[in-house]
Amino acid sequence: MLSEIFREARIPIFWNEDPAYWHHIATTWSSSTGHWRIYLDGSLVSTMHDVFSNITIPAGGQLSLQFSGYMHNISQSRLNIWNYEIDGHALSLMANKGPLFENGNIFAWYGIKSKFKEDVYFKDTPSDLHNSRAESVYQMNFPGASVKNYVKINDVVNYNLTEVSACFWAKFLKTNCAIFAYSSRKYYVEFQAFLHNSTWLDLAVKKDFWEGKGPKISAYDSWHFYCLQWRSFDGAMEVYQDVKKIATKYRAKNHTIHSNGVIVLGQELDSYGGGFNRNQALKGSLAGLNLWSQFLTTNVIQGMASGVLNVNGNLLQWRDFRDHVVGDIVIQNGSEAEIPEYRIQNLRDEWCEKNISKAFTHARFIHGRDPDGYRWRCVEAAAMLDENMCYDITKNSSLYHTKDTKKELLGIN
Repeated sequence: MLSEIFREARIPIFWNEDPAYWHHIATTWSSSTGHWRIYLDGSLVSTMHDVFSNITIPAGGQLSLQFSGYMHNISQSRLNIWNYEIDGHALSLMANKGPLFENGNIFAWYGIKSKFKEDVYFKDTPSDLHNSRAESVYQMNFPGASVKNYVKINDVVNYNLTEVSACFWAKFLKTNCAIFAYSSRKYYVEFQAFLHNSTWLDLAVKKDFWEGKGPKISAYDSWHFYCLQWRSFDGAMEVYQDVKKIATKYRAKNHTIHSNGVIVLGQELDSYGGGFNRNQALKGSLAGLNLWSQFLTTNVIQGMASGVLNVNGNLLQWRDFRDHVVGDIVIQNGSEAEIPEYRIQNLRDEWCEKNISKAFTHARFIHGRDPDGYRWRCVEAAAMLDENMCYDITKNSSLYHTKDTKKELLGIN
């Protein structure tokens, strides 16, 4: 049966990117080891072992490129094939710093026009042909709760919204603080994420704040992945922490969020785009904040929570905020909540192999059974999902090592 012959590895489908961005994809295979690896935007996202080891691919075959099918409006560029396994560090540089080894020795992109038998439309290399992830791997550190520290962007939404989703990584150093808020001329709080003193996380819509006891989060002073979303037709509002839905509430049914407003990070609003209060200002760190005009599914949220996916919001993207910082906010390149580029990742993997002495042990940013949030740990391959090398946080596996490796692994760069 085919299922007994073929094995499948997967990369995410970026269906929710609007506008779409270029992504760099690379795959390597070696007959001598049987390892098949897939790299997405310079990060290793899939490793499969014992894939057709000790075989030889015969010469004289044909290469077929398909540009149509069930997925439409797809563009490809710079496809090259080599007859040797390129090192992951070189692939990471290729993805993040421009093309290296540009001409494949089996198939080279520069000669593709002469090889097509049917009519295909070619365009000049687009100016945006670069990995968008390189602009998003950073975190903002808010060192103190002050009305002088914030991020503000004007006129951010050019159409009314009936759905909104926001996902981000955060580490809070105080409670009773606003994370972000969107303000319009109609309502100075159209929607706002706020962490209360009782450590429950609220998404206010149309100035409608959670009444009574809200969804309580755990270990707020460690890195966690949060998603908050709302939709108009039934007023459903959901709060996720580390892909677990911790609350559902109904509010602001049939409301429409108004366009051409202002978004502010790190401050609570008492007037249109302003009215800051030091006691409600953010102290902590943010990374990877994206906003969508869609209600996200749980599996999409889980994919982003793995920490390796380069996903861009269609309303606002994390790269958009970097140039709008006011005050003493520190921009730290290389977020603690991101899988690093291959060279650093490989050094951390080597540390785990040396110190744990288990076969195929990898360093990964995962959420364990204890409540301390996501941390760098040494993880055995058997504890990872076969298709994407992400730790399966839905089960209580004993195949990761909980010794305090956070400091040592983060120190490798």
